Amino acid sequence: MTALTTSAARHGGRRSWRRWAPAAASGWAWFLVVLGIFWSSGGAGYPFGRNDRTGPDYSSLLAGLERAAGGPLITAFGVAALVVAGRLDGRDRRPTRRRAGIVGGVGVAAVIVCVVLDGRMIIMLPPLGILPIGWLRADWPTLFQVVAAAGAALFLLASIAYADATSDSDPHGLRRRRAAWIRAGRIATYVAIACPLPYALIRLAWSRGWAVGAPEPFVVSLLRNQPENVYIEPTLASFAIAGAVLTAGLLCRWGRVFPRWIPVLRGRVVPMWVPLLLGGSAVLGIFGFGRGLLLGQLGVHLPGQLDTFQLWGEPVNDWAYWGAGGLGWCLFPLWSISLAVALTGYYHRYAPRARETPSAEDVDREVTSGGGAGRDAGSAPTTRAARTAGSACVASRIRTACGSWRLRASECSSQ
Repeated sequence: MTALTTSAARHGGRRSWRRWAPAAASGWAWFLVVLGIFWSSGGAGYPFGRNDRTGPDYSSLLAGLERAAGGPLITAFGVAALVVAGRLDGRDRRPTRRRAGIVGGVGVAAVIVCVVLDGRMIIMLPPLGILPIGWLRADWPTLFQVVAAAGAALFLLASIAYADATSDSDPHGLRRRRAAWIRAGRIATYVAIACPLPYALIRLAWSRGWAVGAPEPFVVSLLRNQPENVYIEPTLASFAIAGAVLTAGLLCRWGRVFPRWIPVLRGRVVPMWVPLLLGGSAVLGIFGFGRGLLLGQLGVHLPGQLDTFQLWGEPVNDWAYWGAGGLGWCLFPLWSISLAVALTGYYHRYAPRARETPSAEDVDREVTSGGGAGRDAGSAPTTRAARTAGSACVASRIRTACGSWRLRASECSSQ
């Protein structure tokens, strides 16, 4: 019974994502294998190559991958992912095999993100994906990108669960690694806040006709050929600024507790999955969009893709147009990577730590300091036993104070 309780506390209970993530990753890999075999045999619905008409416009790297080569390749990748998922579902603690399992799981997710996904993800995944416009206009190749993004997320979660289940149980080592992630996450959060701001400033400047990051004839023709850009450019800038503000919430109190101006939810603790889901989706979308801008800036032309003259009415090919993408070609990939590190730091700051039992001195220090309002909320004890001990400590202090007051009162009355 004790062992069962310890295991449940370690893995977050029966419904913890650590328990179902490896099985879900394995199921997704099986689904991909079946699709690959179906497409290899001539089945309909192949989502790449000439069947993906909008892919080249979003800098899809698989725009030239036709069914004859793509079907067997997808099948082989699904089989490899299935082997990795089986490894992640085990509990092998041997360093070499543990490292191979983690690298394999992260590698599968990285291949999906870096090769399969493209700029369409920024309008399909949250927070922009919450709007129904992108989903109503999406075709099957675009929806398959969402399926691929779900697979990347499942393999990443399975890798984290496997790393956590097979890690060293030394609490001091766990605290050191957690502190390192928190420090790195704090720095990465500031980087992620700064990355979208140049994009917003350049877009706002273009809406006013100011030549920032591009020659003046380009900006003039941009507003002349598409007068609606007077409103579109500030809208794009507002999205970037909103992203910076939401990223700042990872370090602010309102990123952990809903502000008072939000009805119904005011004062409640923000569920852990809310910032991780929104932020993780933004990581995928921003990376795919930024990679497309980077390829365009480097002059890489994919099969079927419109050239810059068709898009802008100007041959945007040299470095005089360094701001043609609002500097997103260099800052958006950095934004996505730094945001991923920032989310990891946020998770380590606030996630329950079942294997780290706070000492009595830690509880007493927490109560004495008034709940740690001046520190990160993650430094407070999170287990039920810690909260019970803190309440008992407060009650003990109240009883001591009352006893001292009664003693002084009796002394005064006797005098």
